[in-house]
Amino acid sequence: MFGTEIEMQIERELELEIERKCLLLRLDCNDHAALHHFAHDVLSHLESYGKAAASGDMQARIKIELYGLAVLMHKANVTTFGPAYMTQLDALSRQQGAWVNIAQAIWSELETRNVMSNLRNEQA
Repeated sequence: MFGTEIEMQIERELELEIERKCLLLRLDCNDHAALHHFAHDVLSHLESYGKAAASGDMQARIKIELYGLAVLMHKANVTTFGPAYMTQLDALSRQQGAWVNIAQAIWSELETRNVMSNLRNEQA
């Protein structure tokens, strides 16, 4: 299907951009402890990083963009694979390793903060 090909291309481009942002931050996408630290840091300072990025702080901008790309990738995967794709993350990680590892760290941090349970209730 043509639409699916376009969606898959968009996802590949998002994955590459996520990998580039990780390189700029010197963030190893296979280091789960570093990814959890990143997720905790970004979610803890989202507002201040947004303000700093708007003032020209490139490090803050890259962090905000990486977080945003992970959320965008989630939306793209929901469109392509459906909402149940998250049950298939192990298989998906072979194709989109960097994004899946970052997403798992972010979702884990959100669950720790009980935000995900609220989001799940809103989607139901």
